Amino acid sequence: MAEQAGWQGERLTIGLLGGGTVGAAVARGLASRAEEWGIGIAGIAVRDLAKAQAAGLDRIAPLTTDPAALAASDDVDVVVELMGGLDPAMPIVEAALKAGRPVVTANKLLLATFGARLESLARSTDTALRFESAVAAGVPVIGVLARDMSANEITSIRGIINGTTNYILTKMESEGWSYDQALAEAQKIGYAEANPKSDVEGEDAAAKLVVLARLASGAWPALSHVQFDDAPGITGVTAAAIADAASRGARLRMIAEWQNGGDDASKDSLSVRVTEVPADSRLGTTVGGGNLILISGDLIGDLTLAGAGAGPGSTASGVLNDLLAIARGEGSSWGDLPAAIAAPAPAWIKAAKRGAK
Repeated sequence: MAEQAGWQGERLTIGLLGGGTVGAAVARGLASRAEEWGIGIAGIAVRDLAKAQAAGLDRIAPLTTDPAALAASDDVDVVVELMGGLDPAMPIVEAALKAGRPVVTANKLLLATFGARLESLARSTDTALRFESAVAAGVPVIGVLARDMSANEITSIRGIINGTTNYILTKMESEGWSYDQALAEAQKIGYAEANPKSDVEGEDAAAKLVVLARLASGAWPALSHVQFDDAPGITGVTAAAIADAASRGARLRMIAEWQNGGDDASKDSLSVRVTEVPADSRLGTTVGGGNLILISGDLIGDLTLAGAGAGPGSTASGVLNDLLAIARGEGSSWGDLPAAIAAPAPAWIKAAKRGAK
């Protein structure tokens, strides 16, 4: 295997785990740039061989249904994990890092659940772990927090980081549809999964918020640290609520927010809630599947990042940029930030436990 210090001038070969819409976009993007970049694909691990063959992935690289074997192959320099979920993603990523094999992942649930453990392992083996596409797809918010705002104390992060729910809310506003009608349309066009729970109940946004909070605070919160409304995500939004907000010149948006609690990390707050925002604000005018993230720092003030936060092209852009970073020897997504710790339980959880006694 090539040395992690950088593959400049040498050919870099990846094992691509996942041949879905994002994996296929990454495979095609690499295939069109293979000679220019010197990055090839040793194999693509897929769930359904027939489906992958129908999509033409077998013409790009050999296919397999054994992702663990591909990731451990001596022919693989870097593992690109696009399967999602925790199993088998976690044991495969963990094994790769233990072996000193760099990993690129877009798996926000993996990072939000095991981020502290994976970061500790990557640091102990001096192995790159990159995850730009885990939040807002190709919008480079991870790099901005880790590198470009590292001189700042981040005071807050607030924004729309789930395109599916934003699309549904936008359709409810513009078409006067019910939540069920808008959800059905989102599923029809591929914005929402057949089981949309992770998106519409805010779980996806919460996982992304945990990743952002790690880079802003230097600690990995737990998913349980994120507060939700009684009706989580957008599941409690009605056409009447949309109209009521409009009557006040406002719109409803599902906002993920992290607030810096100061020297006491237990006072940091994380939440995912449907919130009224002015219709003419940056958040209010973010429509469809768009993402918008507002970052506040003590020196720079407010910074806004916006763009396509979902979709195969945008996500593939972030993954490919991570691969180029590894090829340049840039290391992990946290850059030169100090090692993170596990965040303490927030004050609201401690108060709830005291009240339950």
